[in-house]
Amino acid sequence: MAESSLSSSVSSGKSDAEVEEMLDRMLTRLALCDDSKLESLLSKLLPLSISSLSSQSSAVRKKVIEILSHVNKRVKHQPEIALPLSELWELYVEANAAPMVKNFCIVYIEMTFDRLRLEEKENMAPILVANISKLPLQHHEIILRITAKVIGECHSTQINDEVSAKYRAISGSQDNEIFLEFCMHTLLYQPPSQGGGCPAGLSITQSDRVTGKHPLKSDILLIRKLGILNVIEALELAPELVYPIYVAACADCQEPVVKRGEELLKKKASGVNLEDANLINRLFFLFNGTAGAEHFSPESRVSPGNPALRVRLMSIFCRSIAAANSFPSTLQCIFGCIYGSGTTSRLKQLGMEFTVWVFKHARIDQLKLMGPVILNGILKSLDSYSTLDSDAIARDTKTFAFQAIGLLAQRMPQLFRDKTDMAVRLFDALKLEAPFLRLIVQEATNSLALAYRDAPTTVLKDLQILLLKNSQMEQSEVRFCAVRWATSLFDLQHCPSRFICMLGAADSKLDIREMALEGLFPGKDQRRTISENFNLKYPKHGDMLDYIFTQQPALVDSPEIRETKLFFPSKTYVAMIKFLLKCFEADVNQNHSVERTELWPSVEKMCLLLEHGMAYEGSVELHANASNALITIGAQIPEMLAPRFAVKISWLKKLLDHVDFNTRESIARLLGMASHALPISASSDLLSELISSIGEARKLRFETQHGVLCALGYVTADCMSRIPTISESLLQSTLKCLVDVVNSETATLASVAMQALGHIGLCVPLPPLLHDSSSVSVMTVLQEKLRKLLSGDDIKVIQKIVISLGHMCVKESSTSHLNIALDLIFSLCRSKVEDILFAAGEALSFLWGGVPVTADVILKTNYSSLSMSSNFLMGKVSTSLLRNSSMKIEANDDSHVMIRDAITRKLFDVLLYSNRKEERCAGTVWLLSLTMYCGHHPTLQQLIPEIQEAFSHLLGEQNELTQELASQGLSIVYELGDASMKKNLVNALVGTLTGSAKRKRAVKLLEDSEVFQDGQYWWKSQRRET
Repeated sequence: MAESSLSSSVSSGKSDAEVEEMLDRMLTRLALCDDSKLESLLSKLLPLSISSLSSQSSAVRKKVIEILSHVNKRVKHQPEIALPLSELWELYVEANAAPMVKNFCIVYIEMTFDRLRLEEKENMAPILVANISKLPLQHHEIILRITAKVIGECHSTQINDEVSAKYRAISGSQDNEIFLEFCMHTLLYQPPSQGGGCPAGLSITQSDRVTGKHPLKSDILLIRKLGILNVIEALELAPELVYPIYVAACADCQEPVVKRGEELLKKKASGVNLEDANLINRLFFLFNGTAGAEHFSPESRVSPGNPALRVRLMSIFCRSIAAANSFPSTLQCIFGCIYGSGTTSRLKQLGMEFTVWVFKHARIDQLKLMGPVILNGILKSLDSYSTLDSDAIARDTKTFAFQAIGLLAQRMPQLFRDKTDMAVRLFDALKLEAPFLRLIVQEATNSLALAYRDAPTTVLKDLQILLLKNSQMEQSEVRFCAVRWATSLFDLQHCPSRFICMLGAADSKLDIREMALEGLFPGKDQRRTISENFNLKYPKHGDMLDYIFTQQPALVDSPEIRETKLFFPSKTYVAMIKFLLKCFEADVNQNHSVERTELWPSVEKMCLLLEHGMAYEGSVELHANASNALITIGAQIPEMLAPRFAVKISWLKKLLDHVDFNTRESIARLLGMASHALPISASSDLLSELISSIGEARKLRFETQHGVLCALGYVTADCMSRIPTISESLLQSTLKCLVDVVNSETATLASVAMQALGHIGLCVPLPPLLHDSSSVSVMTVLQEKLRKLLSGDDIKVIQKIVISLGHMCVKESSTSHLNIALDLIFSLCRSKVEDILFAAGEALSFLWGGVPVTADVILKTNYSSLSMSSNFLMGKVSTSLLRNSSMKIEANDDSHVMIRDAITRKLFDVLLYSNRKEERCAGTVWLLSLTMYCGHHPTLQQLIPEIQEAFSHLLGEQNELTQELASQGLSIVYELGDASMKKNLVNALVGTLTGSAKRKRAVKLLEDSEVFQDGQYWWKSQRRET
């Protein structure tokens, strides 16, 4: 009754004196109360006493303090005495409660929680945080600590549904934010080390909020963290809100917390949006803390997260594009990894990996802010490493560093192009770094090349020097990048870079050789159109040679005798020669209207280079290409080449016994060209020397015999084309020498001698051989021997002999001699060797007359044969020969008229409609040859309708070659005709294909004629029956 009356008197607004008197009585009663009844008394007295603190009377407040002091002494050591939590909480949350009342309430509320049963605690804790945002700020940490303590005691293993529902009631409110922040701080907190200091990821203030007055022990901290994780799970929040908490748990020092954190991370946050800007900012704050912020007081500065947390965060940042675009946090993060005071080798590695990610995914506006700064940091980091560092993390760190440089070069080339520093650094790294790292550095170096495309001229010149130096280094990766830079930075007209490609063509590594050759001959392995090849712009022939001679001044010296050593590797020479020929051809094509004398200085240098290339040390391929190139130059500028080599006859003669067939052939041709500049007497002496060398008693090597025989043909042919010519006796000696070789030597040498006779026959009718007082023609003497050789099985020998027969008949006017040649050629009509048929077709074309080549083309260029030029087998029969077929018909006498008539009869009356398929094939090849090479000859023009009919008939052949060549023949016939003839040809072809045209010729069938292939007739019969 006393308590209720006191309460009533206080509530009814009694005076301070009256309130003081009542409090005094309450104090007396409290003092006289037994401990057993103390709990009941305190449930009313304690709230009433605290509420009296709202009075402004110092006497009242003093009396309340006395009561509270007495209560503290009575209950301090009796935890079983409960305090009135509900009443105190109601008093605390009253809207008009005085600050002093709230302050004392919160103290006793904290004391009360330690005396509650677990059920009461877990039910009351959610109520405390439900309105925390409305409570005094200074009381937040007390309430949150109380709640965390309860969570640890009650929910470390599980949380029931009823309590979960109470916690979920605060979701989405400001109370929830305050609660989650405290949970994060608690999870980040670690017991202090012996050195003290602020825990990683927290400020001193935040750490104190978590612990209160005393640090938390490990076992207490463990259950609190586990409880918090269970409560967070029960809240069922969005993954972006809880993700940082779970990540922090995964980096805890206590294994149960880590295990639970990883479990929840997979279960509840696997679908998190890592592009959420707020989430990424929170994660960066965990990583960086308040690093670099000067406006924070020392107590409020948040330290970066612990190394384990930062490692986990880095793996997250490397999967987020938003993280790559969060300047300046991104920059702070990278520098924290590389240079932070608490960094580790693992963090340095991840920092470099994140740098690669940033350079790849950052927006260009962000990259402009961060790129230069990060690049400087990377370079300093690389400088801090030794090339001998071999642990896995150091290797990975350097790997990512070089990758980052390569990516930055692609996206911000302007950072590099004004200086060669980075190029020098990367090329040095290729030489110094361990082999396992060179591939990465190589990729970065290749990426860097693109950054220098628009570099200033001075920088490009410095790069030329750098690339030339590195193109010859021991390490293949260095050479690869040097060639790669040369081909990607500079165009085809750039002489220094093409020189580097020439050097690379001799590299020991296949990929470097291929790249170097691609730099010299773009698209060589691809099918380029004629227009694409035409659009290639080569450097000036003279400019390219000047640069080569600058790099190797010794080339200026003219070799009087054949040298031993090369100035460059053979493959470099080969690439150099081929490229220089391209330049030469381009210059010639562009200077049709210019005097050729302007090209002489560069051609002089070219000849010097080619002569040096003929050194003994050179490869067979080099010698073949060098000698071939001399012929190419001589064909364009004979007036310069002939005098030059006229004084080098002895040098050329020594090369006639070269081991390579093609080289001997070219040198012999070159000797013939050079003899044109000699006086006829000197040429006669040269011929006499050649003849005597063949007639020597001692047996010569095959190579020597071959070279001398070739030279004999070329030199004699040149002499016979001049006025005055050599003496009749010398010509007789030459012919007898060659005829003797044909009759007495092996098939190969006989074919070479026949080739020489053919070359002479291109220039002059072969005179009869004089023997005592009688004479006999060369053709008659050789007839039987040639027939025997043509029936042999050496395809190349037969080809060479049959073509030489055609050459020998070009100037021949004797019908009997021409008939012998024709008979020998026709003896090949049943040959099944395609190459032989093509060669015979070429020979018939020379007999017919009007072929699109002259004697000079055959003798003084790299001409091989008409059939090789047209390339029958590859289906590339071109009409370009037709367009060039305007040369003068060399022989139109009665004998050649008869020969053309004989050829026509043989083709149309015998071969094309023969019952033998091999004869039809031979007739097709020969008719196509005549059509291609002699298509503008008047006699052949008159035969076009018959030719068209024959080709149309042959379209139905079973032999694929016959059928294919007939098709090509029709195309050529169409090109040859005028408009009216083309129309008639089309109508005739349509009639043939539809079967409406009447066949003018019939195929004669004999007993052994093959009408159908085996089994074909039975198959057609079955088709008809079905």
